[in-house]
Amino acid sequence: MSDWIDQLERLTRLHQSGALTDAEFEAEKAKLLAREPQGNASDADDGPEPRKSRLPLLAGAAVVAVVVAGAAWFGAGILPERKAAEPVIEASSIPTGADLATDAALATQTPVALDGTLEFSLPAQCQAGDTLERVYKKLEAGMNLGSGQGLTIALDAFVEPLQITAKSRKDQYQAEVADAQIRLPEETTWHGLKVSRITTSRYYPPDSDGSDTRTINFLEPAEKVRKTLARLGFNAPLAPEYTLMEKPGSCDGSMQIETREGGSALVCSWGC
Repeated sequence: MSDWIDQLERLTRLHQSGALTDAEFEAEKAKLLAREPQGNASDADDGPEPRKSRLPLLAGAAVVAVVVAGAAWFGAGILPERKAAEPVIEASSIPTGADLATDAALATQTPVALDGTLEFSLPAQCQAGDTLERVYKKLEAGMNLGSGQGLTIALDAFVEPLQITAKSRKDQYQAEVADAQIRLPEETTWHGLKVSRITTSRYYPPDSDGSDTRTINFLEPAEKVRKTLARLGFNAPLAPEYTLMEKPGSCDGSMQIETREGGSALVCSWGC
């Protein structure tokens, strides 16, 4: 029962933070309620007792009401706890060579330039602007839920919302590994570069510092991406070189451009 309550509280926090819309919150809550424990199966063996058989359902409804009311009362002040026994999905959607190679096969549509949509407010620190930050936060919500099913991101540049793909798991060292992404339609560009996807990922070992990573992936060679980003105010060298991003009182980060099969990626990571 406690895991079920924790998941409902987490959904409520994501909804109140704006990471989930009203419709997405209701859909995720309905999925969770459908998996709600319904009491012991042995109750059905004691003969027909109509009034007694309804007690587990009434009790479950009472628990839901108390949890939702409590989560709404404390709001964002409730901090999520990491649990070793958190349900996980044994899969990963971190871009592979095969994934990157298929980006060019996405459905063709009218070219869309995201120059004014995916802005960085502070390129030298890899700090996202309002819209791009909203995209990353929605991807992180998918990682927190362990699945992107039913979650989308709406951008004015596209008629249809973009579907989120998210996975999470525990590795052999019991570290929390999660990632999420959206694929962009073919012919999408960003400052003249062909951009294919936006991703987030995290790696949290149980007894040491963890790291969070955000990327923008391109169907362009790394050197071309580096030159374009340099004109935009980024100081992102080609891997294995990297630029440190130091912020007083917060986690330190690094920035670099990685070569990947089928293209390259701007990689911004923070660890603490």
